[in-house]
Amino acid sequence: MPGRDERGFTLLEMMVAVLIVGLTVTTFFQLFGASLRLEQRARGFDEIIVLGRQTFALLRARDLRSDEFPWLGESENFSWSLHLESVDVKPDVDAEADDEILSLRWTSELYRLVFALQDIRRPGRHLRLVAYQQVKPGYFTDEFKEEHL
Repeated sequence: MPGRDERGFTLLEMMVAVLIVGLTVTTFFQLFGASLRLEQRARGFDEIIVLGRQTFALLRARDLRSDEFPWLGESENFSWSLHLESVDVKPDVDAEADDEILSLRWTSELYRLVFALQDIRRPGRHLRLVAYQQVKPGYFTDEFKEEHL
C-alpha cells in the first residue's frame, strides 16, 4: 500500500525489546542477590578472623607453664584450642661426615603454637593460626613436656 505511514515499531520488535530488557533485569537481580550473600558470608569470616587473632594474642601474652593456662575454651559461638608442638632444629649429620663437619649447638629450643578456632553454628567456618616461640633450654620442664607435647 503506497501511502501507508511506516513510522514506529511492529509488535514483534516490541516483544523482542521487552524480552531483552526482561533478561537484563533478571540477570541484574540474580547478580545483586549473589553479591549480598557473598558480602554476608565475608562479614562472617571477618568476625572469625578478628575474634581468633584477639584470642590468640591474649593467650600468647600469658605464661604457658601456668597451671591455670586455658588450653581449650569457648567464647560466644566459637570453640578454640591451643596446641604446643616441638620443632626439631638440630642439623642432620651423617656418621661418616661427623669429623669433617663442624657441629652446631643450639642455645635455644623452638616450639610451634597452633591455635584452632571453630564456629559452633557453622562447622565450615574455622580458623587456624600458627606462631613460633623460641625459649631457653629447660624453660619447659620434662613433666610439662610430657603433658602438653
